[in-house]
Amino acid sequence: MTIDEQWGDMMDDTEFGYPAPKEVIDGDVKKIISYEEREEKFVKVTRFYKLTKIKVPKSVAERKKWKKFGACAGEPPGINPATSMVGDPVFLTLATKKDQQENKEEDMAEKMTKLKSSGQGMVVCRICKGPHWTKQCPYKDTLGVALDVQQEEANTVKPPTRAQGTYVPPSIRKGEPADNATRQRDENPTIRVSNLAEETSEKDLQDLFKPFGPVSRIYLAKDKNTGISKGFAYITYQRRDSADQALNTLHRYRYGHLILQVEWAKPSGS
Repeated sequence: MTIDEQWGDMMDDTEFGYPAPKEVIDGDVKKIISYEEREEKFVKVTRFYKLTKIKVPKSVAERKKWKKFGACAGEPPGINPATSMVGDPVFLTLATKKDQQENKEEDMAEKMTKLKSSGQGMVVCRICKGPHWTKQCPYKDTLGVALDVQQEEANTVKPPTRAQGTYVPPSIRKGEPADNATRQRDENPTIRVSNLAEETSEKDLQDLFKPFGPVSRIYLAKDKNTGISKGFAYITYQRRDSADQALNTLHRYRYGHLILQVEWAKPSGS
């Protein structure tokens, strides 16, 4: 494209306004001369295009011969650069599911080839040490049993050996439960309330159970995804007499449109 800013070239074509674009075809080269205003100056713009022949669908060729209408009525067939703008052609290629599956398999085979050549990240069976996944091992029914036993023995935590005369805490002495905190938690006066409405909150339970005595903990079971109450909760009091009074008073108590069910919470593990 060349730009010539000489005013005389414009005056040769017209005396007022913008001259109409000119199109000159010389062999396989098409030259289009137009006039534009750039930075408050009238300039002459010459564009060169290389002509090529391409095959198009019959419907496209027929559409190019349609009679023009409106402001373009009377113009010859083809694109007029003064009123039309041509963009780059966009070709749409539709891939079938079969092609996608074949491409996926080819990519997987190529990745496996690279892994084998590099020697890193190879798939090794944990049972027979073969180049396949463990779940696909043909010996998993025979050798897999022995492997599971070995893993269980490795995961088993053996109690540490202590020298004779060493002090042993009561929580880990023989015959004592390993988790003393669990035993202490089970001895706390905890009651279980069920048949709660979905919109029940911890504040509602606090207002309902606090008048009977100091509450040390309230656990309201909720759905992990929606956060809606599952319909039951655990209330732990500091004194057993407070929990006993709350149980006797609120059992079969009408709360909203439901009847509450209150009972002693069962110990952990029972």
